[in-house]
Amino acid sequence: MADKHTIVVIASIIVIVGSLGYSSLNAISAQSLEFSWPGNSFNFLSVMTDKTVNICNNSDLPATFSKYSFTIFYSDDNLGTFSTSPTGVPANTNGVVSGNFESKDDRMSSLFFSFLDTETGGTDVTRIDANKIKVITQLETTILWIVPYTITHEYSGTEFIDVINKKTSCEV
Repeated sequence: MADKHTIVVIASIIVIVGSLGYSSLNAISAQSLEFSWPGNSFNFLSVMTDKTVNICNNSDLPATFSKYSFTIFYSDDNLGTFSTSPTGVPANTNGVVSGNFESKDDRMSSLFFSFLDTETGGTDVTRIDANKIKVITQLETTILWIVPYTITHEYSGTEFIDVINKKTSCEV
């Protein structure tokens, strides 16, 4: 029969490996999360008034994250960031998470966004170059509940509109 010390060591190893494994699975399932704008009707000006974003977890594992955000840039000038609150999403489900838009100057951002929407909608605005729009998304989660892990993607303005307006696999 094994002594008590051996049993404690084996139990500790099982707990540590289980914690690492479960936490790593969260990082994997977080990568499969899909986000879409309510009604699949995103435009840049709507980011200032709409306060929710749809989320889909199409993996077989639950996923949690501390924040999903996207920052909109024009010619490397930060126009503002939309950020969500932390949430968890059960496996193979969808939901809605609340968020908030923040910028240094809301009046300037709303003016720029109306110009950007006009430009990306096909009307030429001579002062705006749609090719200078950049959106960076970040999904922040943790490994082992304390080690930060961030998934970052960079899109052009039109790519981001296509991605955020696309139906998620939960909606299809």
